[in-house]
Formats: sequence, C-alpha cells, structure tokens
Amino acid sequence: MRARLVAIGTGIAAVGSGIVAVGTKELRGRMRGPRSFIALTFYLALLAGFTVMIYLLQEQSAASQMAFGGGNPYLAGQVGQAVFTTLLLLQVLLVVFLAPAATTGAISLEREKQTLDLLTATPVSTLGIVLGKLASSLAFVVVLILASIPLTAVVFVFGGVAPEDILRGYVVLLVTAVGFGSLGIFFSSITRRTQSATFLTYLAVLALTVGTAFTWFFWNQMTSQQVPQVIRLEAPASGGGSDASGTAAAAEQPTVARPPEALLWLNPVVAAVDVICGVDVNPYSTTCQVIAGVTGRLPGNGTIQPGPEPFPAKPGVDFSGEVVGPGGVVNFGTGVGVVGDASVAADEAFAAASTRDTFWPRSAAAWLLASVVLVLLSVQLVSPTRRWRFFRRRPRGEGAA
Repeated sequence: MRARLVAIGTGIAAVGSGIVAVGTKELRGRMRGPRSFIALTFYLALLAGFTVMIYLLQEQSAASQMAFGGGNPYLAGQVGQAVFTTLLLLQVLLVVFLAPAATTGAISLEREKQTLDLLTATPVSTLGIVLGKLASSLAFVVVLILASIPLTAVVFVFGGVAPEDILRGYVVLLVTAVGFGSLGIFFSSITRRTQSATFLTYLAVLALTVGTAFTWFFWNQMTSQQVPQVIRLEAPASGGGSDASGTAAAAEQPTVARPPEALLWLNPVVAAVDVICGVDVNPYSTTCQVIAGVTGRLPGNGTIQPGPEPFPAKPGVDFSGEVVGPGGVVNFGTGVGVVGDASVAADEAFAAASTRDTFWPRSAAAWLLASVVLVLLSVQLVSPTRRWRFFRRRPRGEGAA
C-alpha cells in the first residue's frame, strides 16, 4: 500500500512538472512581441467604450424623465445594473470566441511542424503535455478576464450590484473559458490540420450556443401548442375537497414533456442571464422570465406545468409586475392560469420571490465535468501517446504465484 501511494505521488509530481515545463515554454512564445499588449489594450478599450455608451443612454433616459416631471430615486442603481449586464454579456461573447481560438492549434500545430514525436519522447507525460498546452493557451484569456475587473468595479460607484454578484459573473466567465478551451484542445487532438480543428471547434461552439437555444425554444413552442402551460402554485396543505378534485384532474391531464433544463447547461449566455437575474430587484424582469421558463420554477413557490389548472391557485403576480387580484388571470406564453379568491399585496409577493442561483451553478458544474472528460479524451487521442491501459496483462508466473 505504501509503495502504491509513493507511486501515485511520483506520478502526480511528474504530471505537475510536465505542466510547468510545457506551459512555461508555450507562454514564452505567446507573450513575446507586441501582439499580446495590443490585444489587451483593444479588449479593454472595447469594454470601456460600451460602458460609456450605456452610461450616456441611461443619463439621457433620466433627463427625459425629469423633463416630463418624473423622477426615479433608484436611477443610480439601475445605471450600475445596466453597466454590469452589458459588461458581463459582452465578456461572455468574447470568451466564447477567444477561448477556442487559443487552443485549436495546441496539438495540431505540433503535428504540422512534425515536433509532436519529439515532444512525446521527452519524460513529460501525455497528460502533462495536454494540461500544459491548455493552461498556457488559456493564460492570456484569463489575463483578459482579470484585467477587466477594475473596469467592472465602476458599478460600485452607482450601486445596485453587490461584490458577490460580480464574483458570480467572473466564476461563469472562468468556467466558460476552461470549458471552451477544453473543447478546442479536444478537436485539436483528433485532427491533423489547424484549419480543420478550428472549423470543427467553432461548429461545436455554434451548436452549444445558438443550436441549444433554438432547440429549447422550438421544443417549448411545440409543447405549448399541444397543451397550454399554466402557472401552478403549491397545493393547499389542508386535505379538502378541492385538493382531492385537483389530484383527480391532475391524473387525467395529458403528460407533455417540457424541454429539459440540461439542454442549456452548456450554454454560457443562459448562465450569465441567471447571474443578471440575481442582480435585478424585480424578480419578474425579462432575464428572470427567461430563467423561469428554462428551469420551470417561478419566483416564490410557483412552478410551470403543462395542462389545465386542477385546483384554485394561490394569488400570483403577472409578469408585467402588476399584482393579480381575486379571479384574475396570470399569463405565461400561450397559457393562462386563474387566480384564487384571496388577494395578495405587492410587497408580500416580492418578499416571497427568489430566483437567485437557480441555473448557473448547475451550468458551471456541467462545464467542469465536460472539461475533465474532454481533457481525458484528448490525452487518449494524441498520437503517438503512452496510452492508459485499463486491462494490463500480468507477467508470466504472477498468476501462479
């Protein structure tokens, strides 16, 4: 047992030294010259330009409100939230395109230069080579993300965004960079040309972003047309007649499968929208509506289910932000749900609402798991390689002993 632990420790140390060796060699080649500094300057200038434009638009909106005799005491907070939303979504889009571009040539370029055989002949393990290539390729992307922190901190001047909200946003950005970087190095390991790796990588990126969003939207629209969707709140705790009739009605209603939430787990834009929803004061804003439609969970205790309403629902709030009174109707897409006899105040409805962190933690976990799988597959696909053997032959005479 002790010898096995020593062997495992030696292997981990060898992988670590390989990552450092390969990563250092790659970083020296990538960071030399003015290109890296020009790209960093252009990146920050782009983010700063969008920030200034959003601020000017919010200032113009406030001036128009004051011209008509209106005022908004929460205007500064709205400006901060608008700036944070713009910076987060813009950085997500940039990372989606930059991270794969940094890793698509990590292995295929070694094949084109015919240096992969020399690299695998070194004492560095194949896992160390792949992880070193991935770390060095993503180092500049991480530098871009971290360099934007001072610019993002401008939102603290206006308010409306807490430090933990910014932390959530940067966690999504880093996980997205690692995930799409692993995707790029995977396609780089199975192709011989960098052009082919780049084409396949961005095809997969398009499928994971636009493709999954369109598939979910199409699935949801087809489901809504078959059976109207309703907003259904938790059933009453008492075992009255309405509950019994509701159970019977629920048993008779047709079962229609909503699009699964897991379909969008690898979509970083939806994860960023979830972070933005947590920042927004209004839990019935556009971003929160998107997350509610994806997760099937409304602010508070509500759930979105297909089929007719089996029992009188508790009072709800319309997505427009208005409080629904007794006998009112709650609209969601093509379906409606009738509200019960009780009434609810606006402050009670918003106090019970909570949509924070309902999607992005699952998306981050899914990307980390996918990254591990892609890296392990890349290790096995690099050729020539010292591949892992799960079923090793025993030496002769070992079985008899």
